[in-house]
Amino acid sequence: MFPFSLGDNPCRFVMAEQAKTEKIGLLLGLAAQAAGIVWWASSLNSQVSHNDFQIQMMGRDVEKNSKFVELWPAGKWGSGSLPDDVRQNLKLEALEKQVEKLTEDLYKSKIANGHD
Repeated sequence: MFPFSLGDNPCRFVMAEQAKTEKIGLLLGLAAQAAGIVWWASSLNSQVSHNDFQIQMMGRDVEKNSKFVELWPAGKWGSGSLPDDVRQNLKLEALEKQVEKLTEDLYKSKIANGHD
């Protein structure tokens, strides 16, 4: 009826059961830790794969930009002309020089005519 005989020490049986329970708890804990490590490693692997994909996608853009920087000034990419804002800046600089020259000529003519 009892799992132990009457000659056996009942404390010994209880201690054996406790040891089995502790071993089962330890094994379950180790299994949970192993599962956590596997989950972490797979998550890390997916992040690395995603970063590799992003680097590959950016690599294409960098390559296109490098080609553009090399080919555009030579006129091999598009018309080779300056963008509108740079063209406008060049025109403004030319106009500023003309205004300075006209202003200088005006002051010289006033001085030459005796006007202060």
